[in-house]
Amino acid sequence: MKKITIEKVEFEFNEYCRRINPSFPEIHIQTIPGDDGTSHLEITDDTFHYITTERGLELSRKSTPNKNELLYWLVDELAWGMALTYEFKNRIKGQSFRRLLFAKNIEYLNQANPVWAKRKQKEFDAILTVHPFDDIAEG
Repeated sequence: MKKITIEKVEFEFNEYCRRINPSFPEIHIQTIPGDDGTSHLEITDDTFHYITTERGLELSRKSTPNKNELLYWLVDELAWGMALTYEFKNRIKGQSFRRLLFAKNIEYLNQANPVWAKRKQKEFDAILTVHPFDDIAEG
């Protein structure tokens, strides 16, 4: 099996970022723990580990041998952050903040990879089945 490097993952990640916004500056993927709640990437053998740490504690770890799965995680995290910023600046009074947040997240993912947008929509649909929009409480 061909060894996949951080540089190769970064290159592909940045290609997806430029699909969302052609003027995106190059993003470097963190490879050491930041201990501030940020995530970093480790590659061991043929497995990618996407780990979030804070104050020396591991908060989450996602592992996969699949580079495309890893790229989905990375791009989705970026798209989520962009959607949060957009929603905050464009909040609609009397409407659940999640309506705009989810829609923008899907929009950004669709620009990067339409298959990922469909996957995320299914994730949101599952969330909304249990926790539907509530314009009164969330607006």
